[in-house]
Amino acid sequence: MRYTLSMTFFALASAMATAPLAAQTTMSDSDYMAKVKAAAPASVVQGAQVVQMQPDGSMKTLQAGTNGFTCMVVPPGDAMCADANAMAWAKAFMSKATPPDAIGFAYMLAGDNGASNTDPWAKAKTADNHWVVTGPHVMILGPAAKTMGYPTAADPDPTRPYVMWADTPYAHVMIPVSTQPATATTPP
Repeated sequence: MRYTLSMTFFALASAMATAPLAAQTTMSDSDYMAKVKAAAPASVVQGAQVVQMQPDGSMKTLQAGTNGFTCMVVPPGDAMCADANAMAWAKAFMSKATPPDAIGFAYMLAGDNGASNTDPWAKAKTADNHWVVTGPHVMILGPAAKTMGYPTAADPDPTRPYVMWADTPYAHVMIPVSTQPATATTPP
């Protein structure tokens, strides 16, 4: 099942990708793992399945998982880790099916290279597809995202939580986060 979910999540990312798969498969396993480690807290990555798509479409498992998360680098080089519900959401997205009525969670603590905020299948920025680049963030996926009260504007402020793809069944909340822990001198 994890193989299928990993394939599904990769397919989601590929649909939005602007760079070829070859770029990520030329990384050494150690470079790939280093990039994946930036996606989520160390405790999540440590217990996650880590996979890498190969040029022939097969998946290479670099690390077996025990915590229900799958981590990978997706074109054009974004690292992410997603739980099983987020992977099921991705499967629905790729088949243009109704997303499951479950909350999924994904980390992208290294940020992203951008996506259209109005067209889930856009592969590149255009003059009218409301491209948005979000720094380090987490995502809450599933139908409940529309009910959480976050802004649904086509051109959101990516430094604040917002709903991506708000007018679609694939709406999800993007929540920017700091990668620095709060300290006594740094307000949370």
